Amino acid sequence: MNKKALATDEQAILSQADLDDLLRINEFIESHDEHSLVEELKCAILDSGKLELTQWQSLREQLKEIEALIPHIDLIIQLKKEKS
Repeated sequence: MNKKALATDEQAILSQADLDDLLRINEFIESHDEHSLVEELKCAILDSGKLELTQWQSLREQLKEIEALIPHIDLIIQLKKEKS
C-alpha cells in the first residue's frame, strides 16, 4: 500500500476519542433534547441561583469562545451547502 492510500485509510478511521467527542457535541446540539446546550442555559438562567458568580463568569468566557467560532462554523455550513 502506498503512502497516499495509507493516509486516506488513516483519515477514514475514527478513534474512540473522536467518536466520544462527536457524541458529546451531538448531545449538546440536538435542538429538541432537554439536555441540549440551549436548554441547559435556559434552565440555569431561570434558576440563576444554581450557579455562583464565578461559574457565571466562566460560562460567559466559554460563550465568548463560541462566539468567536461562529464565523468559522458559518463558513463550513456555506461550503458544505455549495458542495452538495
